[in-house]
Amino acid sequence: ESFEQFRLDYYSSEFDPAFGCVPREAMNVAYTVCHKFADKFPAVNSNLLLQGGPGLGKTYLSACIARTVSCKGYSVCYDSAAAAFGTFETQKFSRNAEDAEAADARVKMMLECSLMILDDLGTEMITSISTSAFYTLLNTRIINNRPIIISTNLTMEELQKKYSQQIYSRISGEFMQLPFVGKDIRQLRRKY
Repeated sequence: ESFEQFRLDYYSSEFDPAFGCVPREAMNVAYTVCHKFADKFPAVNSNLLLQGGPGLGKTYLSACIARTVSCKGYSVCYDSAAAAFGTFETQKFSRNAEDAEAADARVKMMLECSLMILDDLGTEMITSISTSAFYTLLNTRIINNRPIIISTNLTMEELQKKYSQQIYSRISGEFMQLPFVGKDIRQLRRKY
C-alpha cells in the first residue's frame, strides 16, 4: 500500500444524509491527515483514531503510514488488537518458557517502538486480561509520548460501553478522531 495508490474515486461525491457529509470530502480530510502524520513523523503531536465501517480504507491508510514511517528508519509495530492482547496474555500466563520469552520480547516492542498501530479494535474478545493489556499499552505509550494509531469499526459511544472509563478517557482525550465514511470498497471492487 502507498499513499499514491489511494483512490478517492471510490467515495461518493454526493451529499449522503446517512453520514451528514460528502464521503469523498470526508475521506480527503482523512487521507490528508494520515499523509501529513506520516510525512511529519516523528514530529507529531497527536495519536490517531481511525473510525468507520468495514472496507473504508482504515487498514489501508494505516499500512501507508507504517510504510512511510519505517522507510524513514523508525520502528513500527503493526498488529490486530486480538493478536496484540493475546501476546500480553501469553507473556503473563504461558507455561512454555520459549513462548513466554517470545511474547515478552513482542510486548516490549509494542510498548517501546517508535509507532504502534493497533488494527481492528473491538473485534477481540473482551476479558479482564484483554482490558488490562489494552490499558497497559495505551497508558505506557501515552506517558512516554510514543504515538499510537488505532483503527476500529466502533463509534465513541460503543467504545465507552465496551471498555473501562480509564481506557475511554485516554482515547477520547489523547486521540484525533478521523471518521471514515462511504460504501464498503471491497464490495464495490467486486461489482466491477
